[in-house]
Amino acid sequence: MREPELSTGAEKIDKIINRINSGDIKIPAFQRAYVWKQNQILDLLDSIVRNYPIGSVLLWSTVEHLNHTRNIAGYKIPNSSEEYPVNYVLDGQQRISSIYATFSDKTEQDLESTKYNPNLNIFEIYYNFSIKSFLPKSEVNPNANDTIYLRDFLNGAKLIDSLQILDSQFHNDAKELYSKFINYELPVVTIKHREKSEVGIIFERINNTGTKLTTLDLMTAWTWTDDFHLLESMNELQEELEEKNFGDLTPNILLQTISGLIQNNTTTKAVTELSGELVRDNWKNFCESLRKTIDFLSSELNCLHLDFLPFQQQIIALTKFFSISGMPTAEQQKELKKWFWKTSFSNRYSTGQTTDKMNVDIQRIIEIRNNNFAEVNNLKYSTTKNELIETKFSKGNPLTRAFLLLMAQHSPLDLIKNSKIDIANSLSKYNRKQYHHVFPNAFLKKQGFPQSKIFSVTNFCFLPADSNKKISSKKPSDYFFNIIPQSDFVKILSSNLVPVKKELYQTDNYNDFLEKRAELIIVEIDNVTN
Repeated sequence: MREPELSTGAEKIDKIINRINSGDIKIPAFQRAYVWKQNQILDLLDSIVRNYPIGSVLLWSTVEHLNHTRNIAGYKIPNSSEEYPVNYVLDGQQRISSIYATFSDKTEQDLESTKYNPNLNIFEIYYNFSIKSFLPKSEVNPNANDTIYLRDFLNGAKLIDSLQILDSQFHNDAKELYSKFINYELPVVTIKHREKSEVGIIFERINNTGTKLTTLDLMTAWTWTDDFHLLESMNELQEELEEKNFGDLTPNILLQTISGLIQNNTTTKAVTELSGELVRDNWKNFCESLRKTIDFLSSELNCLHLDFLPFQQQIIALTKFFSISGMPTAEQQKELKKWFWKTSFSNRYSTGQTTDKMNVDIQRIIEIRNNNFAEVNNLKYSTTKNELIETKFSKGNPLTRAFLLLMAQHSPLDLIKNSKIDIANSLSKYNRKQYHHVFPNAFLKKQGFPQSKIFSVTNFCFLPADSNKKISSKKPSDYFFNIIPQSDFVKILSSNLVPVKKELYQTDNYNDFLEKRAELIIVEIDNVTN
């Protein structure tokens, strides 16, 4: 393998157009479709004329011809010879496509890529010398002698014909405009002698600065064949997941899950090194293992919607567990649950080096399936009593989601009706009306408590909206004794992980309640992790 190269330079517009016409520059399959509007093209042209910087174009030069590529702006362009390298556009597709489609005299589109091709009418652009402005065709008078058609502008022969129509008073202006376009240099950065895995990392870095490219887009190109298209297969899978309320699993998590299943490694480098053959050969097992994972979350942990999964990263190790051949034993599933609760009540996936931790957890899962439980026993949860009290109840907070799932394990009873709460309804989709402040919001506001403390995770329980209304803003010293059925007081409160000591509510002491409830939750976390 030759040493990687990174070359930077500037190329004039006509040279770039010639390179595209020769098939030297292509769009790889992982690039999205052209999305710019005409006003963005007009702004781009205006920037060139004003000699403003418009950003650079990043190319990947490689002799490896990808199985599936597209032409710039969808135009029908011949492929370059197999022995010559191809330059794939990694960044700057919208800019380079806009320039090419505006000035090129190639107007026949490639019908094989129609779903990616832009509407050619947006590139029909003229320059009006009277008002010194770029105009779309719809705003141009066909009989005007003060405008010029840009598609003919950089073509020497056609430019002469255009100048004959243009009023002679604008000829010098036309020459000046031609000079600005023909001499404008576009910064071009080319990377050479790079492995596909390195290109994946480069993509990820570009993505972090705002470019809408993902590792899934990249993998689509690596794994594409006539009978397997990763993006389409992923879309079909996500439609199925949507029916199970897990359709919002990110493509990146799904790719890391595939990589973890196949090679026990979730890093971007590992993902992009996966061969198309490996992905295709393991796709069926991956889908089936993921289905078993979601069934496990739903049936064993009452996690009926992705909104309640503490961390999407947990999907990766769980899917690995169910991908290993053989029926898991009851003891193995018990240890798997311990792992789930320990990772749920920790900041394991909230801090850095996430892929390293996921890889370690994959090894823990393998150990569980080998009936070696020492590694799971060594893993500890990190949630503390103070953290519970200080955490604000929020769907976006992993600790909130873990807390709701923990409560769901106890088949909580309606505080008012003494009937089982429909957990399937409460956890089928996040709905704020399904949860209740144990010490009512309005009551605590009158006591002068700040909202951050009123909305502590430890001040919530499941309660349907109709029962919630009956409690409203009543003091705990009122509704705990006059609305909650006294004959089953202990059973109802215990099912909600709420302290049963009546003195806490007789004095309406909110601070004491938070302390006691947090202690009770910690005891329960100990129970499910040991």
